[in-house]
Amino acid sequence: MASSDIQIGMSGVLAAQRAMMVSAHNISNANTKGYTKQTVSLATRLPLQTSLGSIGQGVDLVKIMRQKDDYLNSRIRFVTSSLGAASIKSQQLRELETVFNELSDASISNSLTSFFKFVNDLSQDESTSSRSVLVEKAITMTESIRAIVDELDMMKEFVEQSVESKLNEVNGLAKDIVDLNKEIHSLQTTGGEPNDLLDKRETLLGEISKFLDVTTRTQKNGMIDVMIAGGVLVSGSNALTLASSVDASGTLNITSYGSSKHKPTGGELSGLLEMYNTTLPAYDAKLDTFATALIKKFNAIHSEGVGTDGGFTTVLGTNKVTDTTKALNTAGLGLPFAPSSGDLYVTVIDTSSGEEVKTKITVNVANDSLEDLRDNINTNVLNITAAISDGKLQITAASGYKFNFSYALDPNPQTTGITGTTTPSISGIYNGSTNDVYTFTALGAGTIGTTSGLQVEVRDSGSNLIATLDVGEGYTPDNTLEVANSVSVSFSSGTINTSDAFSIDVINDSDETDLLAALGINTFFSGKDASDINIEKRIQDDVTLIATSIGESGDNTNALRLSALQNDNSVVENTTLSDYLHQIAAALGEEANNAYKSEEKYTALDRSLQNRREEVSGVNVDEELVTLIRFQQAYQASAKYISIVDRLINTLLSSL
Repeated sequence: MASSDIQIGMSGVLAAQRAMMVSAHNISNANTKGYTKQTVSLATRLPLQTSLGSIGQGVDLVKIMRQKDDYLNSRIRFVTSSLGAASIKSQQLRELETVFNELSDASISNSLTSFFKFVNDLSQDESTSSRSVLVEKAITMTESIRAIVDELDMMKEFVEQSVESKLNEVNGLAKDIVDLNKEIHSLQTTGGEPNDLLDKRETLLGEISKFLDVTTRTQKNGMIDVMIAGGVLVSGSNALTLASSVDASGTLNITSYGSSKHKPTGGELSGLLEMYNTTLPAYDAKLDTFATALIKKFNAIHSEGVGTDGGFTTVLGTNKVTDTTKALNTAGLGLPFAPSSGDLYVTVIDTSSGEEVKTKITVNVANDSLEDLRDNINTNVLNITAAISDGKLQITAASGYKFNFSYALDPNPQTTGITGTTTPSISGIYNGSTNDVYTFTALGAGTIGTTSGLQVEVRDSGSNLIATLDVGEGYTPDNTLEVANSVSVSFSSGTINTSDAFSIDVINDSDETDLLAALGINTFFSGKDASDINIEKRIQDDVTLIATSIGESGDNTNALRLSALQNDNSVVENTTLSDYLHQIAAALGEEANNAYKSEEKYTALDRSLQNRREEVSGVNVDEELVTLIRFQQAYQASAKYISIVDRLINTLLSSL
């Protein structure tokens, strides 16, 4: 009986002692990251059954428990992953904003504005110095464009390196979880309570969640499986090794076993993959769209003009085709953009007499190859020779001739249809919206400037009446008459007969095909997109080749067209070049702002959940001190009981 009494006291002492140790452990780890408060579960021992009834046998410490909320922990992991993705996206987009840096003096927008200012100045002053300044401004602009491309490429490299670094961390954490799984399983097998190990494992799960969105599944043996998108990262005592690789399409992937792909939807790795595979290529593509439009549109206008010499004796394209026998619109032919079917006008000038002959060449890019174009020119255009050199088109004038691709009107049209003695002359610059043919027909016979009621009618290619011109009595021979669309005509003294007629090509676009720009003939810019945009070397070497006119020295018609391109709202995606750049900056700013707001939202949510976890699982030192005092008193009471029992036994023994 005495032994039972002492055992009851000892159970109280031991239970209180162990409870105080748990409280002390809690207090010691009050500031330990990831620590979960532990509590004890006490239960009465089985009573001793007697004839008088049940007699209690003391207390047992049944279990030391972690105060946790598994649902709350899983929510924290989810929010941690979301915050990781949002934080990375916000950080990367802010960096991307500094790359475009539209608010600085060195921005593309400012460079573009400065470039077009000097294009406009060139329309007023065609001096060599003005041309040289324009080239300098153009070089500055193209360098700023290429610099952004280089920055974007560097960002992709840094992102790829960051993904690799973070995957190494994930692999290390996964291995640590496997090791803890084994320790926890071993301890539970022997009946132990691996509370601290469970805390460590929970902390590791939180760290992995920063990189990847994960879910967990607990096995009966105490081990856990950690699932990620596309597979199981940790399965009990085994873990995947994740790696990164860029596939043939340029997509950065997270892989395992060399081929299996994992596409996380949360965590820093998710944000980095989105930046590499989606965001950076999107802004790179926008920059390419801008640069390609600038190259194509500016070159298309420039190629139809001429420099100070008024034409060429020879010209070699700068863009080569990979196959001279394939149709000119074949994909992968090597041209910066696909040309269109239409008409191309070549003007050949006799340098001795000044006589000009304008010839129309019709090109079907779906059927015609570069060799076909060469043969077409050689067959139909006199006094020039076309050849192909290393996949590039070369055109050379015969001795005593030069040529251009100007849209200037032919001042001396063919008059084989006039049987009288008058000679018509054309002047002006056609400003109609599309190329056309004007046919002039005499409505009667008589003498220019003398015969009463003598008229000439003008019809377009659709037989629509454009104008009726009075050339009889009251008209002064050689005076110009306005026809339409800034086209004028004059008739010399002489006669004209009924139905005498002649036609002229009125041209707004001397290269409907954009073949000249595609082949790099008489172009200003070289390159195909933002990565390689530059100024043609021949322009840099000889600024007199800048095509400001359409034929005559001092004519600024083409310079005005080039300048007007700045405000053309059809250049790129139905807007101007400047507005398109502003749209890029605005879209980037909005995306960065949204990412920042998302980061703020998840930061606040994470803080709220962490506070909630602290309420559930955190250590309150004041509460632990109260608990410590309570069990101290229980310990003292049990020890006092043992002391009393001991004295009673001694008294009993001494009385015998």
